[in-house]
Amino acid sequence: MSRVMGRADLLALTVGIVVAAAVTAVPMPGVTAQAAAAFVIVAMIGWIAWQDLSTFTLPDGPLVALALTGAALRLSQAFDLPYEALVIAIDAVLCGGALLAIREGYYRWKGVDGLGFGDVKLAAACGVLVGVTGFAHALLAASAFGIALVLALSLRSGAVAIDRLPFGAVLAPACGLVWVLSSLV
Repeated sequence: MSRVMGRADLLALTVGIVVAAAVTAVPMPGVTAQAAAAFVIVAMIGWIAWQDLSTFTLPDGPLVALALTGAALRLSQAFDLPYEALVIAIDAVLCGGALLAIREGYYRWKGVDGLGFGDVKLAAACGVLVGVTGFAHALLAASAFGIALVLALSLRSGAVAIDRLPFGAVLAPACGLVWVLSSLV
């Protein structure tokens, strides 16, 4: 399904580009750019989670803004820019590729989409933000929370079968939590 970016997506993308440029232009002691980046990350994660809960879709603009801001933060802290840029690209490909492989494997096994392509794009953006190891932790936390949520909902009296879960709504906050926790270390 081809989707054209709406005004809100373009606004998110523009904000991501501006903040990413500010973060890379201002040295690490520049708290203002870092605070703006943190605000953008939290806002984009909230937007992504809310839209997935509401419509079972993930917005492209905030996904790109999240990736750009994450890349800018990582590059602003790097000593070797070309090396870090390569690592960021590899992280995005590995994280997005892992969910793409799960998506395709499930489709071939069951004949239905069990994971949306938006979740694959979110995985790539999260890989940029927190790296492969951080994404593994976020994926584990999101999966465990998703399973617990489905179990809790199914144990209610009069519960109906749950046939789908907006996974981006739990994965995006999990990536955000991993990012916050890794920033504290």
